[in-house]
Amino acid sequence: MKRHAYLSLSIGLLVVGAVLISNRLSSANRASSVNPSTSRARAAAAYGHLPLHLEANQGQTDPQVEFLARGIGHTLFLTASEAVLVLTNPNPAPRRMPTQQRAPTTALVLRMTFVGANPRPRVAGLGELPGKANYFIGNDPTQWHRNVPLYAHLQYYDLYPGIDLRYSGDQRQLTYEFVVGPGVDPQRIVLDWQGTDSLDVDVQGDLVLHTPWGAVRQVRPVIYQDLDGARREMAGGYVRARGHRVGFEIAAYDASRPLVITGAVPFDGLPPTEAATTVAGTFYPTQSPITSPR
Repeated sequence: MKRHAYLSLSIGLLVVGAVLISNRLSSANRASSVNPSTSRARAAAAYGHLPLHLEANQGQTDPQVEFLARGIGHTLFLTASEAVLVLTNPNPAPRRMPTQQRAPTTALVLRMTFVGANPRPRVAGLGELPGKANYFIGNDPTQWHRNVPLYAHLQYYDLYPGIDLRYSGDQRQLTYEFVVGPGVDPQRIVLDWQGTDSLDVDVQGDLVLHTPWGAVRQVRPVIYQDLDGARREMAGGYVRARGHRVGFEIAAYDASRPLVITGAVPFDGLPPTEAATTVAGTFYPTQSPITSPR
């Protein structure tokens, strides 16, 4: 009886083991059957929703820069008077080739300058994020930068008289908000775009920047007021000015209340191509484009 019991137990364990192995193989087969492109798309979507990390400049870049942000294929520099977006297209080179012999990175540099604005507004990082940025470059410890704080939002106070500017965003776009105080004319806001061949406002109200890499599309701005505890959108949008300048036109609104104008600059609207050309000079990753020729 014991021999039969042991034999039955052994057979039972073999059956259980076979079932477990079969389930494991089925799971592996299901996992391997996932389309790699689908996995990459999911990963890219998840990455795109990560918040923009705005670094305080503590000497790690050009002194004109107040804050900066880095992402895959782009770097953002924010100065007192402009936002500079650098889209990069690294030139492929054999891994065995020495670094100093590799071709420089091709870059497209777009600048959004605030025309007639306060040249020295007060700038503050808001919503400090967990974690720090650290730069240990070279052999000289005095040139290293440790524990650089990161922020989710950036505020420019009185960029124009009575008008504040807020920056935020994620890995897909930079969001900017002009907060126009009561009684202040929003038409004082003028944006000058450099690095573009031309620009226009299409029939949907989107601002389209035509560049050597293709078109960068900024969707129609959202303009609203908070009235009686509810957000109320106002009619309005971008309006062309002379040259590469744009402003905002707004229908009737309550001038005794603050007005908010929200726009966004996409990071992923320009996939680098082999035909990409350099704008504002050749850009090296260790350099800042702030002092590049315009």
